[in-house]
Order: sequence, then structure tokens, then C-alpha cells
Amino acid sequence: MGVYGMSSDSRGCGCTFNPLQELVRVNSTPDPTNFEIVRKIRENGYLILWVRYPGVKNYEGNKILMYDKDFDLKRIQDRIDPHFFTEGDSPIARFVPTAAGLAMAIILANNLP
Repeated sequence: MGVYGMSSDSRGCGCTFNPLQELVRVNSTPDPTNFEIVRKIRENGYLILWVRYPGVKNYEGNKILMYDKDFDLKRIQDRIDPHFFTEGDSPIARFVPTAAGLAMAIILANNLP
């Protein structure tokens, strides 16, 4: 007997099989030199940026990035890479680019030392 009392044999279930649709890859990797800062917030010393990358399809190219306390915006004035890496200009956190994501970033900043 299968899970929830159902038979593990699916031949008689009346189910139909839908083949996978063709997967279409969209441009989801932002060009770190092509960006627009939509909103900039300094909260408890932490820099929070809402950045839009033209041409990126997921979330219409929007990203919410948080940088370490007292981060100097001049370090990323020409290049903002939203990915995490070991260099000193990496964001410390990313949030879903919505009003709720921005609120979470602000809450986090206010709860960090």
C-alpha cells in the first residue's frame, strides 16, 4: 500500500501525462556596469540600494542589495555586481525586490549592531 492508502500502481488512476514544455532561458545575469539606482537608503549606517539592471527579465531587473555598515557608495559608483564574492564591494545581503523585501532590509539593518 502506498502513501495515504493509495496504491503505488498508477495505471488505474485516470492520470494523464503532460510532457514538459520547452524551456526558454531568459537573460537573468545583470551587467554590473549597466544599472540605475532607483532608491538609496542609509539605515543604522547600513547602505540599502534598490538597483535596476536594464535588459534583465527576472523581477524586471530589480534587485535590493544591502552593504556593510558605513560602506562608501563611491566604491560602486561605476560597477554594482549583485552577486556575493570575497572582494570588498560585495553586498552582504539581497532581498526580493518588492515593498516587503525593502521592509525586511530595513528591519535587518535596524537589528544589526
